[in-house]
Amino acid sequence: MGERRFEWGGLSADRAEYVTAAEALAMLDVLAVAQADLDVTTELRGGAARARFARGERWAVVSTPGSRWFSVEVDSGHRTQLIDAASSKDDSARLLALYVDIAEAYVRGEAAPNRGGVLGGSTVSVETNGRSVVLTPPLGRRLRALFGR
Repeated sequence: MGERRFEWGGLSADRAEYVTAAEALAMLDVLAVAQADLDVTTELRGGAARARFARGERWAVVSTPGSRWFSVEVDSGHRTQLIDAASSKDDSARLLALYVDIAEAYVRGEAAPNRGGVLGGSTVSVETNGRSVVLTPPLGRRLRALFGR
């Protein structure tokens, strides 16, 4: 029988392949430097690195514990999230840069609302790096929209 290890948030015997929240915060600080036209704040909160990008009333928050999951949530409540339990340090750096690009594009107005889908609720498409990323409302809001509550 193989050895079983507890792995959570990159705290395992092979931890060298995972990014910590502090390391992710350092990456977010570097990525934020290039955004002189946006108001950017970074912090560690609840075990996750967070960066808030804003301009006027529009904002987007990128968050990650370093490895395992990455998310962007915007002022309308729409979001996108990726859970990747196998992301290496290089994968994490690429994913974090992508999620920062999504946040920046949204805040700069490179987003368009879409009609409601099958499960109700609208979506928002953000154009970045030649691709369209769809942000969805939380499941609870989609179900309320679907059932008219």
